[in-house]
Amino acid sequence: MTADSPARTAVVDAEMIRAMTTDAVIYTLTRPLAVIAYAALIAAFVVNAIVLGMVGGDQEQTTTLTWTMLAIAALIVASILFTRASTRRAISTTMPPGSVVRVEVGEESLKAVSKAGASEIRYATFRSVHVGRHAALLRLRGTSVVTVLPRAVLSDEDVALLKSRI
Repeated sequence: MTADSPARTAVVDAEMIRAMTTDAVIYTLTRPLAVIAYAALIAAFVVNAIVLGMVGGDQEQTTTLTWTMLAIAALIVASILFTRASTRRAISTTMPPGSVVRVEVGEESLKAVSKAGASEIRYATFRSVHVGRHAALLRLRGTSVVTVLPRAVLSDEDVALLKSRI
């Protein structure tokens, strides 16, 4: 979309929220720090499993290692579920079902209107852009905050412009 092109709009529905949440959660869980954290938890789980197999007849050690493995597994599952729930809540708060999202991709800035309000953000404000199947995620400079936009409001030209400017 060029600077004189009209804004694109989309009506948000529950399926759009679910799909954008999935894209955002996948993005979040595949960041380097998250990968390192999950790799460490999985390594701890594997080490516990190996030690559990080697312990043999000591009931106290077997019980402790089993509970430790269960705690590690629960921590992994809970953190993924918490990430999904908080991401879905954030998306649903700014773009509830039935609301209209409007985005205009200009030469120097992005204009967005949702239930949360209207904003015009210069591209220099963003550190990176990641475009999934259902959501575009724009990461702000100097923070871990990500702005999520429905992919439906961005044409392929818009995506190319965003990637070239950010």
